[in-house]
Amino acid sequence: MIKQRVLTATIGVAVILIVLLLPNAWPWEIAVWLVTAAGVTEFVRMFGVSYRQSLMYLAVIAVTYIEFDTGWYHPISLAVMVALCLLWPVLTRNRNHLAQVAPIFVGMLYIGIGGHSMIQLRLVPHGWFFLWSFLIAVWMSDTTAFFVGRWLQGPKLWPDISPKKTISGSLGGILGAAVGAALFGLAVGQIHLVALLGLGAGISILSQLGDLIESAYKRSTGVKDSGTLLPGHGGILDRVDSLLFAAPFMFYMVHTYGMLWFSFS
Repeated sequence: MIKQRVLTATIGVAVILIVLLLPNAWPWEIAVWLVTAAGVTEFVRMFGVSYRQSLMYLAVIAVTYIEFDTGWYHPISLAVMVALCLLWPVLTRNRNHLAQVAPIFVGMLYIGIGGHSMIQLRLVPHGWFFLWSFLIAVWMSDTTAFFVGRWLQGPKLWPDISPKKTISGSLGGILGAAVGAALFGLAVGQIHLVALLGLGAGISILSQLGDLIESAYKRSTGVKDSGTLLPGHGGILDRVDSLLFAAPFMFYMVHTYGMLWFSFS
């Protein structure tokens, strides 16, 4: 199991490195879309929807629209999406009832907005720096939380949702993400340590919440993993849940304050 996890993680990191080192943004956009399209199908299947049902295709179309249309959050667009979800039980003659459609609608927004933010991070001026800072913070948060939690153990963070997570691991993850973002910034010539430390800590807190949210969804639907696509890791959504939940925060902070906090030659 450990060998499978290491091999899968190594391949995943290598693919991400290759995509991010390419000069154009479109390979990253395609990679994010593929991951989120797979993630939303896993999310929908957790609620009992099969690949043959129309709601599966609606979910993928909605995520695609949110990710690639920068005006998706216009009130009319949101009203259309809400209306479509309300009408779906009628259009499908209750083959998909509202109690099933409603959480899937939330999942479409959660995954779509996360993917949209990750794509936009690459497209902002100096997006390579902000995207790398974000990814390093999330990876450092996950890694340090795991090792610090195993080393110090102590009280559980939220045992009803995720029995293995500890408070010590959570705090270690926040510290690790802050330090990771700061060290990367220093390595590329950014000396704004307060901004980097704050971004890293904020990313860690939200990425941990994203992980807890997916754990709660899995428990409520009675599944152990979101899927089986990644050997040793489970599903795609099991690996990117923290990224998707933290990405909107990072994009907002960069879009609003990025050029004020950081200087580029």
